[in-house]
Amino acid sequence: MAMMNRRGIVRAHSHWRPERRSAAASAPVAPVSGRRTRGRVLVMLVVATIAGLALAAVVIRGSTTSWIGLPTTPTAWLDAFSAGVARDSGDVCSRLLSPAFRSAMERDAHESCTAYYASAQVLSIRVLRILRLGATAAIEIRYFPRGGYSTFVLDRQRTGWQAVAIVPGGPLPIA
Repeated sequence: MAMMNRRGIVRAHSHWRPERRSAAASAPVAPVSGRRTRGRVLVMLVVATIAGLALAAVVIRGSTTSWIGLPTTPTAWLDAFSAGVARDSGDVCSRLLSPAFRSAMERDAHESCTAYYASAQVLSIRVLRILRLGATAAIEIRYFPRGGYSTFVLDRQRTGWQAVAIVPGGPLPIA
C-alpha cells in the first residue's frame, strides 16, 4: 500500500460524487426529537401567555378609564380637560364636569355636552394663577391668540377634582 501525499488526497476527494438514489428514498426525513418538540411547545405557550396578559391589561385599562378617578390636582384636571377637548369630548363630559354643571351647560348651549366639546376649538392657554381654599379651586387662564379669559371653578370630590363652573371673563379680583 502506497501512501499518498496531500495533493493526492485532495484529488481523490474532488472526484467523489454521491450515489444516485430513487426519488422516494432521497426525500430527507427530519428526526423528531421529544426535547425539541417540548421546547417549541413551551416557547409557544410562554409567548401566548405574554400576549394574553398584555391584551388583558389593555382591555382592563381601557374599560376603567371612565371610572378610574378624577385628576388629583387642579393642574392635572386642566391637563385632562385640555386633552379631552382635543381628543375625547365624552371623557370631558362624563368624568371631568359635575353632573349639575353638565346639565346646566346643556340647557344653555341647547345641545349635548359631548356635541358641544366635539365642536369646540382647541386654543393655546396660559395659566395666570391657581387659587385654592379647602375643597375648592379656581384656575384662571388666558386664551391665545384671541386673548380672552376664563376661570374654571373646581370642587374636590372623593377621588379627585371636578369642574362645577366655567366663568368667562377677566381674572378674579385678589381678596
